[in-house]
Amino acid sequence: MSLTRPHLKMSKSHEDPKSRILITDSRDEISQKINSALTDSLVGVTYDPANRPGVSNLIHIMYHLDETLADSCEALAHDCRDLSLRALKEKVIDTVNEQLDSVRMKYEELMRADAHLLGDISDEGSRKASANANATMSLVREALGL
Repeated sequence: MSLTRPHLKMSKSHEDPKSRILITDSRDEISQKINSALTDSLVGVTYDPANRPGVSNLIHIMYHLDETLADSCEALAHDCRDLSLRALKEKVIDTVNEQLDSVRMKYEELMRADAHLLGDISDEGSRKASANANATMSLVREALGL
């Protein structure tokens, strides 16, 4: 769910970049986004999506990124019940960063790779798409008698 509006889905097309976490986000960017995530002013951590959507969203993110932390979102919230919201956000930051670190490193490695490699991959995809489109258009023309 969105970090800024927990009742909405997290979306890369949302106008607010702080509403989502991208796999290319650095630890600092992840930290800024999660620290600015909408929560509430209640003390402690509970999993109650209807009444505490922001806190529940953070629990949900952490649980689904690392299901070894607990058996359910409710159990994870129970384990974190005595944490401050600040401490919960730090745990979420650590979990997100840990889970995205290897993906981010692989992405960065590919982006730094020989520019010709990425160009070759793009050219090959373009050739395949063009061949497929030409075959489809031939079928369309034949069906229309053109």
